[in-house]
Amino acid sequence: MMLKMKTFTSVSYKKCILCIFILFLLIVWKITSYGVNDVLTIKYNENQKRFYVNSSNCQMAYVEPFNAEFTKLYTPKNFTRCSNQSDLVTVHFDSILKQYVLHVDEEVLHKLSQSKSNKFACFYQNITYGQSADHYDRMGKKTKFTHDYVVPLNVQGMLVECRSGDEKRILQEDAFSFVQYQKTSPNLDIDRKASVIMYGIDTVSRTNLRRLMPVVFGFLKSPGWYEMMGYNKVADNTYPNIFSILTGYSPNSAKNQICDTTQPGCLDKIPFIWKDMKKNGYLTAYAEDTVFSNIFNYMKPGFLSRPTDYYFRPLLDALEKETIKLYCPGCKMVYCLGRRLANSYIFDYCRQFMQRYVADRPIWGFFWSNHISHDDFSMLSAMQHKIVGDLLNFEKDGSFEHTIMIFFSDHGSRFGPLMRTRESFLEERQPIMFIYLPPWFREKYPRYVEALAQNQNRLSSNFDIYNTLKHIINIEGLVEDTKWSYDCPQCQSLFYELPESRSCSEAAIPEAYCTCHNYEEVQEDHGTWRMAELVVDRINQFLQYHNLQNLCSSLTLKLVNITEVRITESDEHVSLGKGLRHYHTKFQVHQNLAEFFATVLYDRKTEELQINVELISRINIYRPDASCLDDNIQKLFCICLSKLRNNEST
Repeated sequence: MMLKMKTFTSVSYKKCILCIFILFLLIVWKITSYGVNDVLTIKYNENQKRFYVNSSNCQMAYVEPFNAEFTKLYTPKNFTRCSNQSDLVTVHFDSILKQYVLHVDEEVLHKLSQSKSNKFACFYQNITYGQSADHYDRMGKKTKFTHDYVVPLNVQGMLVECRSGDEKRILQEDAFSFVQYQKTSPNLDIDRKASVIMYGIDTVSRTNLRRLMPVVFGFLKSPGWYEMMGYNKVADNTYPNIFSILTGYSPNSAKNQICDTTQPGCLDKIPFIWKDMKKNGYLTAYAEDTVFSNIFNYMKPGFLSRPTDYYFRPLLDALEKETIKLYCPGCKMVYCLGRRLANSYIFDYCRQFMQRYVADRPIWGFFWSNHISHDDFSMLSAMQHKIVGDLLNFEKDGSFEHTIMIFFSDHGSRFGPLMRTRESFLEERQPIMFIYLPPWFREKYPRYVEALAQNQNRLSSNFDIYNTLKHIINIEGLVEDTKWSYDCPQCQSLFYELPESRSCSEAAIPEAYCTCHNYEEVQEDHGTWRMAELVVDRINQFLQYHNLQNLCSSLTLKLVNITEVRITESDEHVSLGKGLRHYHTKFQVHQNLAEFFATVLYDRKTEELQINVELISRINIYRPDASCLDDNIQKLFCICLSKLRNNEST
């Protein structure tokens, strides 16, 4: 429920204070009650151990958010503003002109200029798109503007500079992006279809959302929201997990079936879901908040042609190059671009996209935030009010009346202090996945809603999300030859009930990432050391196979941190008549104290070892160690000889 703020007199002051106090109590109740409500949807077994999923082939354990290990290492962070100044220039959309208008605030002007004079000089530079899809072309000439300036339709982004009346002193600099309105084609079939907005935040696990963003979690428990508590990632890092959601392929399968995504032009050939959306009348948009670690540009060639109707990357490229960049303490990614959070730009872009179109035609958009959580898990605590503000603004705009929103992440923390906790295996592999269904959709398709509700406590994966997106396009079943996910023939739309007995293999989740199985700790002995030693040998063989021995150091085992064995085994994984068992091993090597986590099949008697080296996780920061390589898999295992720290190499 949104409250409309009105001007009040001194007579109504006490009533207003009372209303604010009541609202505060409601918010506190919402925040503190999430744990109670959450318990109602968590499965129990006879020993009262809690599970997200508790089925015949999957027991996905629930992690207590504020356990003793976590409270020892966690320090809350406060939100840091990029600027303490009020906005001198603001933007609003004129619904009659169908254009954006720049407004100069006189009160702010007087404050910044330290004068009662209304004299000022404001200029903007147009950010022009070039031939490259992923970069801006140049900055346009400075154009002077005055109060209530109507932004030309060809301007998609601008830098703004306001000076004192004599133009000698800069009062404020800013930047804006615009989703310029395009008229709907008269031939477009505008029968009611659900719009889809995917709002993603990198590196957010289910447990960390509950710990660090309780206000956001409280909002996501509102009517219409469904949490996929059995959602399990299918790959290590961002790229393969997002790729599977958007294409139904793993990168390796796409390489074999379509093209190699590391080669220029390949990404333009991949059958991304936005292409299907566009063919079915959807207007499409894509935005991220960092240039360097962008999903399709980090160690990838990016796109040759603009992939979606609205594409933010060229604007972001200009913002990172033309504005002042600020970094948060301990972070490698940009925190502020000029006066604003990097994340704020993509939220504004998303909100404009929805405001312009969602009531008139179906839209699809993917909006991904990297900088607020990737480098430091505790940053989420500082950002929760910003994120819930985004969601409340969508609600205020009425966008939720038309939109299926997917609020999600790619994985949990993959390195840092959380990787030293007992629950690190679950933390890394259980990203958030929330799906919102608008009221009209719930009323029109009750059986799909019932299935989605049922699936909240069943095992699901990225490929099911892809199938759900395909299902939304063809919600009436008019297209008979719908192509579902390539890499998971047994996966399905989440609008159909998932099998109760579903296993990780049936959801295309490798054992290395599967959180369905219970493991117990094995006391360290010669066998656990020998197993880790053999894993290190396999890593060295991997480096030799790829002819990297002249770039990367051979690794030697320094320490076995923990070893765990799977309690129950099934014939689908273990050959009958052999002593093979599944183990987890977390270990450290001498070289730069690199840390790894591996899932293996191992026979302690015969020392037979089965492992896919490419599924071994590197659980401490490795980018500086592996700067001599570009391959995203090889980087995990490479300690560049040029980066080897001699005091730790023995």
